[in-house]
Amino acid sequence: MRNSAEGITQRERLGSTRCSPDMATTAAEPIVVTVSHRLGRDGAKQRIDHGLDSIRRDILHYVSSVDYAWDDYRLDFRAAAMMQSVTGSIEVFDDHVRIALELPWFLHLIARSVADRIQHRAASLLEGPKGAG
Repeated sequence: MRNSAEGITQRERLGSTRCSPDMATTAAEPIVVTVSHRLGRDGAKQRIDHGLDSIRRDILHYVSSVDYAWDDYRLDFRAAAMMQSVTGSIEVFDDHVRIALELPWFLHLIARSVADRIQHRAASLLEGPKGAG
């Protein structure tokens, strides 16, 4: 139906206000968690690298795929579940690790809980077993 006053159809008007699929599936800000450590850059990277198999086993029940790759001291990762993807990175520094996670918008509703779990898991991974130095 054409709106004679504006010279546009209702379909054209609605089409101009649609959001892109990306807007519906990703949140604007990533979740960022920083964890201090005393392992040095190489030690922290090695500890994270050795912990990846355990982390992968823990989340495989919830995701359909997990991919990750190191680029020097940065680990980029992607996990897919229920036609949604979670992407992020882990950057290893001399005295801390920075974890950035981009979630679909609906998971952003539980962002604080996700951040707390990441904080706890990363800290225990970097601390290692009790009694280990």
